[in-house]
Parts: sequence; structure tokens; C-alpha cells
Amino acid sequence: MKNVNNNALTFEQRIEAQKTIDQRKSTLSRYGTVLLFFGPYLFFFCLFFVYPIIQGVINSFYSYNFGNPDRIFVGWQNYHDIIIGNADIATYKTYFDEGLLHTLYFVLLTVPFLIVVPFILALLLNQKPWGESFFRALFFLPNVLSVSTVCILFRYVFNPERGLIKGFNFESDLASAWFVLVIVTVWWTVGNNMVIMNAGLKQVDKSLYEAASIDGCSPFKQIFYVTLPQIGNQILVCTITTFIASFNVYGQVDLITNGGPNEQTMVFIQRVLQLIHTSSLRSGTAGIASAMCVLFALLIVAISLIQLYVTRDKSNSHRRIFKKQHAYVKEGAK
Repeated sequence: MKNVNNNALTFEQRIEAQKTIDQRKSTLSRYGTVLLFFGPYLFFFCLFFVYPIIQGVINSFYSYNFGNPDRIFVGWQNYHDIIIGNADIATYKTYFDEGLLHTLYFVLLTVPFLIVVPFILALLLNQKPWGESFFRALFFLPNVLSVSTVCILFRYVFNPERGLIKGFNFESDLASAWFVLVIVTVWWTVGNNMVIMNAGLKQVDKSLYEAASIDGCSPFKQIFYVTLPQIGNQILVCTITTFIASFNVYGQVDLITNGGPNEQTMVFIQRVLQLIHTSSLRSGTAGIASAMCVLFALLIVAISLIQLYVTRDKSNSHRRIFKKQHAYVKEGAK
């Protein structure tokens, strides 16, 4: 009898073991398929994004140059020279301040247009005019062009002597230089935000506009009390991504004005590259450049977080106001 019980227990254990093996095979099969498709992306993401970030932060605490393997640990000295400055070496702080100032100026000039203009275009396309698909593709088309193609095109368009549009000497006049940079950037990138906002508008419930109309809202007020709150998430995504992209501006400035006139449009990335390639400064410029990039990245993250908090708070406020108005309309209907 004892042997029978042992055999019975052994059989049950075999069943449990087989179930465990089957579960492991199922898990391996499921996650193995995921890793098969996601693994290459994860590998290159870590190789070209995560690793450079970690290495850049480490390098910011050293004094070294590219091509020279010898590195000297200087701690926070690089950050001190950038933020506070050094009596003997004032160039680093100047490079950082001027590059950041010109970049902020570019952001303030371009971001409002890159949010308002796509929103207006999305509203017009949402009215389903004749040739809606054609105009959507037309507005989005510049977004697929490379920055070099766009800049070469606009250098011919705004050429002071032979261009289609004369009167904007972007090589010697500062106002003309900023004007051309803004026009190029808006024309080139407006389509991406327009498509995102247009997709959001198509998801808005039409009954909300009917309720707002009954409540006496004009079409203009409906934009503020219905449309904007309903596509708040799309606007938030567009705003944050546009801010980050504008802070990382380099190509159009380098190819159109080359930082001119008199380095008054030289943005942050240009300043960092200029610092790396300048031989008149003391050794250790690669470490200084890494520290500048770390500070710049922290600034972008901080602005994005503040913007996320403020935008979400306003969006929720608009939603609460509209819900109260909608409830008031329903009460009146009863």
C-alpha cells in the first residue's frame, strides 16, 4: 500500500512538473517573440542613446581633449567655470550664456507659430473642405524633406540679389536673419503638429458643440470652451515636442546664417561645436563641452516638466468649466 501511495505521489508530481515546463515554454515563447522584434531596437537605443548620455555625464567631471587619452578628474570645476565663471578664463561662461540666450530667443520666436498655425490649419481641415486629403498632404509634405534641402531652397528664395523675395539680407541684417529662420522652421515643420491636432479634432464628440450652441456659445467661444479642452492632450504633446525640437535647433541656423551676422544668431549647439574646435582655449575643452550639454539637457527637462504641469492644470480647469456649463444646459432642458 505504501508503494502505491508513493507511485501516486510521483505521478502527481510529474503532472505538476509538466505544467511548470509548459508554462515556462509558453512564457519563453511569448516573451521570446517580443524580444525578437524589440531586442534590436533596445540594443541600438542603449548603444546610441543611453550609453552616450551616461558617458557624457561622466566626461563632464574630467578635463580632457578628443584624441588625448589622458584625463584629469576635476570634479565640479567644469560646472563652476560655466555657471559662475573664472577670472582667468571667462570664455566658457560667455559661450554658454550667449548660446543659451540665442537658443531661447529662437524658441520664443518659433514655438508660438508652430502651435497656433497648425491649430488653425487643423480647424480648417476639420471643416472637410473640397480637397481635404490633398491639402493635408500638401501641408505635411515639407516635413519629409531634409534640413539641407529646405535651407538650400530658402537661401535661393531669400537671396538678396537673385531671390524670389528680396529685401531680406539675412547675412548682414539681424532682423532679417531671425525672420528667415522663423519662416523656414515654420514652413518645414508645421505639418507634423497639424496632423496630430487634426486627428484629435476628429475624435471630439459633435454633441458637445450642439450643447455649447444651445448654451449660447458663439463659434469663436466654442473653440476655447469645447475644442481646446477636448484636444488638450494633443496640444500638450505638440507643445512639449516642439519645445524640445526648437531647443535642439542647429541645421537651419548653420546652413542659412552660419551664426551670423557677427555671431548674433549662433545657437547653443553651434557654440559647443565652436568650443570643441577652438584651439586658442586651454586644454580640457571636451570636458567643458560635456558639462555644457548636461546643463542644457537638465534645463530642457525642467522646462518640459513645468510646461507639463501648467498645461495639464489649465486643461483640467477648462474641462471642469465646460462640464458645469453642460450640466446647466441639461438642467434648463428639463
